[in-house]
Amino acid sequence: MYQNKRLNRLILLGSAVIFAGSLYLVRSQATVHDAAWMQEMIPHHSTAILTSERAQLSDPEVKALAQKIAKTQREEITEMKRLLKKVADQ
Repeated sequence: MYQNKRLNRLILLGSAVIFAGSLYLVRSQATVHDAAWMQEMIPHHSTAILTSERAQLSDPEVKALAQKIAKTQREEITEMKRLLKKVADQ
């Protein structure tokens, strides 16, 4: 830190304000709108598909759940891609 205690306090206060503001924006998703949300959800769903298909599962019910998740996530990705095109055309 700097020898100037006032400057140190100002830097600390400024950092805290920036951190709090950033945390608010991340938690509230205030800056995320339709297209941005779908563009971020597609990779998220793709990860769910990948982990569901590659998991070394032995319990039949858990396997069935993983297959169901992969299927529904694929359907949702298809729907989001369709909606992205629709939003882009508006």
